Amino acid sequence: MQVISPRVGSLSTQLDAAPGIIGTSAADLSLNLSSPTAPIKAIAGNSTPARYQQWGRLSEAQNQIAQLQAAEQALTQAYQQLRPLAQRLQASAMSTEQQQRWGEQLSLLSQHVQQQGRLDARLQPVALEGDAARHRYQLDKVDLLSPRSVRERVTLLLAGQQQAMGITIAPGQRPAVTLSQLNRHLAPLGITAESEQGKLQLVAKERADAILRQPILMQGEGVRVPAGEPVLIKAKPEPDALAPLQAAAQKGELMSEREHLNRVMNRIQDYSQRLQEQRQIILQQTAKAWPVVTKETGTKEPAAPLPATASKFEKLVSALLAQAHVSRHSAVALLRK
Repeated sequence: MQVISPRVGSLSTQLDAAPGIIGTSAADLSLNLSSPTAPIKAIAGNSTPARYQQWGRLSEAQNQIAQLQAAEQALTQAYQQLRPLAQRLQASAMSTEQQQRWGEQLSLLSQHVQQQGRLDARLQPVALEGDAARHRYQLDKVDLLSPRSVRERVTLLLAGQQQAMGITIAPGQRPAVTLSQLNRHLAPLGITAESEQGKLQLVAKERADAILRQPILMQGEGVRVPAGEPVLIKAKPEPDALAPLQAAAQKGELMSEREHLNRVMNRIQDYSQRLQEQRQIILQQTAKAWPVVTKETGTKEPAAPLPATASKFEKLVSALLAQAHVSRHSAVALLRK
């Protein structure tokens, strides 16, 4: 017998319909595991290939959740190490010697993050995929948010787009109005305009990251953007989360980075929430998409929902192990083939 071993990772398998696979076509057995949020289709029947695929999907779900939990643990460790510093900066000033000691601790934290490989330099989990990930760019060479006394029409053309977007900034216009104008054009691309310390920041989802890596073609009337021929302006990627804190500690200017530290900690909380949401999607799809094999009849039935009082661990075990629950007869028969 040729054994088909399920492989953890991206898997694409096509099987022809065979006896024992009830009402299942080759298309129904096509699996795409490139995304942890990809829809999971139930596979009917108890044939050996179908069970291999089910166990392969279960193994993939377990691997994905383990990665998400490891990333969440790394975020928790980073947050716990930064929180005392935030509390200290809010309480009172620090001496140069104290700031240098904090700089050494920040350096150790940065090295630990790099060695683990679960978080990037911005402390964003590597395990976040698709629209759950965020990529931030600062447009600091052009000031589009500060109120001015002169009206100006600004045109922007992003990489890969056929049509430019134009906004009119009125005299004395508030930054919130300008951001609203930009977001009407940027939202369909998966990009959001935000204000970061008075400067324009563009936040891209995974699919739009490639757009902001390229220069933006801009044209104005000489107030905020040079008049005449369009100019290429490059947005800068968000700097490392800990680097500004380390530099400030070495200079004895750590107090000036209180706002930056607060933003870093708020983003850690946001990343943690996104990890939980991504994990919940996997659990829900795993629990709902596959029926459970019963011991008595060998037939498949929908999984019974857990009570609302069940712990997270119980829900996790129920969702991931329900599909590995086959009768002793079926398991022995599978191993003998």
